[in-house]
Amino acid sequence: MLVTNDQVSFEKFHLYPTKGLLNDPNGLVFFKGKYHVFYQWNPHACNHTYKEWGHFISDDLKNWQRVETALKPSLENLDSAGIYSGAAFVHDKRLYVFYTGNVRDTSGHSVKSSQMWAVSDDGIHFEKLGELFPHPNGFTKDVRDPMVWQGKNGHYFLILGAQHNDQVGDIIVYESNDFKKWVYRGSLIEKQLLDVRGYMLECPSFIEVDGKQILMFSPQGLTPDPVNKRYENIHNTGYVIGHFDEKNARFNVTTDFKEVDHGFEFYAPQTMVAPNGRRIMWGWAGMMTPEREAATPTIQTKQWVHVLSLPRELHVNDKQQLVQKPIAEIMDTTVLTAFDQVGVGQYRIPTTDDWLIKFSHHATLKRHNRTLTFERQQWESGQVETRQLSGDLNNLLLIVDVDVIEVYTDDGLSVMTARWF
Repeated sequence: MLVTNDQVSFEKFHLYPTKGLLNDPNGLVFFKGKYHVFYQWNPHACNHTYKEWGHFISDDLKNWQRVETALKPSLENLDSAGIYSGAAFVHDKRLYVFYTGNVRDTSGHSVKSSQMWAVSDDGIHFEKLGELFPHPNGFTKDVRDPMVWQGKNGHYFLILGAQHNDQVGDIIVYESNDFKKWVYRGSLIEKQLLDVRGYMLECPSFIEVDGKQILMFSPQGLTPDPVNKRYENIHNTGYVIGHFDEKNARFNVTTDFKEVDHGFEFYAPQTMVAPNGRRIMWGWAGMMTPEREAATPTIQTKQWVHVLSLPRELHVNDKQQLVQKPIAEIMDTTVLTAFDQVGVGQYRIPTTDDWLIKFSHHATLKRHNRTLTFERQQWESGQVETRQLSGDLNNLLLIVDVDVIEVYTDDGLSVMTARWF
């Protein structure tokens, strides 16, 4: 079993909740000999009315254990309605996690967000340290998803997804000399990327891969562009490459915004650095409309919903493009020869021919020349939708799990994630 201490196994290759709703991966980190994957979890219902931090640990990235909840709501007027997304950072041999606390009114509406932190000596038990700083002026309550790193100058930087009072998305940045007192430095991107701001930018992440500095984030409210096969999901995730100016606390963008995944559900990724220096990313395979989410078949049968993506090793090629491949620890592929008999498994498709795979009456994957099309009949409406990508399809990698599929083409240059039932 993937999760070795579970009594049941819902997926073979993907991390899942035993009950309730899972969403964003949080606090991905290697600490004291263990890999830690925290995640947004509502164990009480398959909706988003409550959140705590669920927790997986592993020695080898292949076999995982489910351990006790890391953080639960407890602080009145700070995180009483939910422990929302955030990140982890190891400092002075202690594990610090940063998160957004949520507060709701008596009607259940979210009315306040606070940026919080907590600390652990063993990676399992956490002590809350309270609020980091006051809510910034000029922004709605929708400021969230802290991510922290240490700059080359020794200073610490913290970024947040944010929404201006005029309903435009942004990423804001704070700086600290001592890891305790944080100073607001303004917009990380200023007037750049105006075409992909939407009304909110979620889950920002500043990472370095192969010597390149990358800013990854998840815009909400982009207009779908079906002609160019872009921004077709309810919300999307993408990245730009550039350079972080530590003196001015600004990220100077040098590439266009590119989507991370071309499938249906991928969202809110986070990364960790493994001991050997590999940058490894997980995402949430569950971003969908409320109507689709409520009708997800796993809710009806087992009262659980959503999974994390496979862990993917990241690289940047010489064309400044992100390359993603499932980590070697979890791979055990076979060559696919019978296209009419594709069950749960990991497959290589090393052919120049066209082909068609029918996973069910509601989901098909087909190749025609240099175009790959995933067609899916949506379970809540019956509507047929497609996602496409083009490129080198001659050595395709296909991962089929119980209800999630991942496709890697162009040697990891293009990826497609989709739920299927």
